[in-house]
Amino acid sequence: MLIIGEKLNSSVTKTLNALNSRDNQYIIDMVKSQTESGAHYLDLNTALTGENEIDNMLWLINLTQENSACGIMIDSPNPDVAAYCVQKIGNRKIIINSVTLEKKYDGLIETAKQYNTGIVCLPMKENIPKTAGERLEYARELFDKLRCAGIRNENIYIDILVEAIAASESGAHTALKTISLIKENLPGVNTICGLSNISFGLPNRAKLNGAFLSLALQNGLDSAILDINSKEIKDSLFASMALLGKDEHFIEYIKYSRG
Repeated sequence: MLIIGEKLNSSVTKTLNALNSRDNQYIIDMVKSQTESGAHYLDLNTALTGENEIDNMLWLINLTQENSACGIMIDSPNPDVAAYCVQKIGNRKIIINSVTLEKKYDGLIETAKQYNTGIVCLPMKENIPKTAGERLEYARELFDKLRCAGIRNENIYIDILVEAIAASESGAHTALKTISLIKENLPGVNTICGLSNISFGLPNRAKLNGAFLSLALQNGLDSAILDINSKEIKDSLFASMALLGKDEHFIEYIKYSRG
């Protein structure tokens, strides 16, 4: 299970404030805490800082590289920003988040090929498809496009498009079905999700996130952007991995439990 820490994203109010005020200590503390909690990658997003997105992203990248050995997920809705920032990262594993079938992402796909990065694919066009079958079809189109561009299967991450259940009661079921369909029909690629989306607008969010994580792992989820600092999430993660036979001799579960 690949874990991507979610807290260095400008959609998080405290992080946005820290980005806008260039609060070095807050960012460093968040980099270190997520690393120590077990993140493999850190999601970096400065999109909500407006015209300062690139400058803030480069600042964030530098602080991350100085204070953690984690891989870096470059997360921007602007393909030009993402492509530029990838070139400024040193010797570090990178995942680009994200591309769709729109032509404006073609250059970013070439950047992913050139720098041998992972790349997150959103199986959608204008709107999120409502059925798992539709998501699979878009995922297949994206897979074919990336393979033609020379991207290897193991570098492809298909986003299962988790929606808030407060707005779509069938959203969790559809996302879980999407995992199963992708694993059955596109072997060798990875599935990924933004875990916290599932609980948006509801109380006790960590409990819902943890429960959904357990179900998603059972269906074959490979990676997630999540709050690795949350005890509820970590409890669900390590217990689920042990129960599903994905933790040989329960080594990680025992180590976590002894804390």
